[in-house]
Amino acid sequence: MSPAQFRSIRRTMIKCILSTDMSNHAKLLSEVGKLVELKNKKNWSGIEQIIGDNEQKNIENQQLILAECVHTADLSNAGKMLGIFSKWTDYVYEEFFNQGDVEESMGKKISMLCDRKTTNINKSQIGFINFIVRPHFEMMLKLLPHIQEYLENLKRNLKHYENELEMENKENK
Repeated sequence: MSPAQFRSIRRTMIKCILSTDMSNHAKLLSEVGKLVELKNKKNWSGIEQIIGDNEQKNIENQQLILAECVHTADLSNAGKMLGIFSKWTDYVYEEFFNQGDVEESMGKKISMLCDRKTTNINKSQIGFINFIVRPHFEMMLKLLPHIQEYLENLKRNLKHYENELEMENKENK
């Protein structure tokens, strides 16, 4: 490949990797939201018109959509069947809690969601779904209608964690 092609592919790969960093979530959501608005204004039926040709602006759109798809995949466990989602939730929180244990042993302030003594997993999953994953999936659904199944699973998973929190609250009274 040519040096220009290499740079383009490398730039795209870096953007995709960085798209999984939650500090970039809002910016990505906003940028893709603008493409969704453009799609709606022009009455386009799918994303093909957004990424359709190889003009520079469309190449940028292609890279943005690809990065957003990688970010969607990174968040996708919340939209999988409950057994899979809850298993991955356990893995993620064990990683968080291990980080919190290390921070505590070093005398540092424990990062948000990393304190195994105070973090309420049910509450944090409800917040994660309501404020991060659901708005993201609802926006992506406008570009990729075939992810509807994930949104349906997401709603069931949210209900599960709401029920768990309700039971927990009843037990604590």
